[in-house]
Amino acid sequence: MAEIFDRDTLLDLTVNVIPLGIILFFVAAFVLIDPFGGLDFYGRVLQMGLLVFPFVALAILTYISGKAIAGDEKRSEVFFQGQATMEDAKTKHEVEAEIEAEANGEAEPDAPGDGVDGDADGDGAGAADDDE
Repeated sequence: MAEIFDRDTLLDLTVNVIPLGIILFFVAAFVLIDPFGGLDFYGRVLQMGLLVFPFVALAILTYISGKAIAGDEKRSEVFFQGQATMEDAKTKHEVEAEIEAEANGEAEPDAPGDGVDGDADGDGAGAADDDE
């Protein structure tokens, strides 16, 4: 079965799942324990309606926002936190592809001192000794 939401999207949606759980708790509490003993049929319908309507609305809103978040992550570039404005920052998909290639043995992992971080000669001085 295809996965609708990935782990990161589910983490974003927990903000809405917690209130859904709280509403369900109160629905169960009001059904099992009758705190307002004198409610007639219409009072009970109003009581449950005031809980069920926001629950359904929030559930629909959570699903729609989850689809929007997941769709946006697939259509646009996703950067790691704090790297969206950095030059030469790799996207999440590029890093995942590199990790997968390394795991499959298609690419060799970056060795320390290979010049990627500005340390072309491998002496640990970085780009500070470029004018020698």
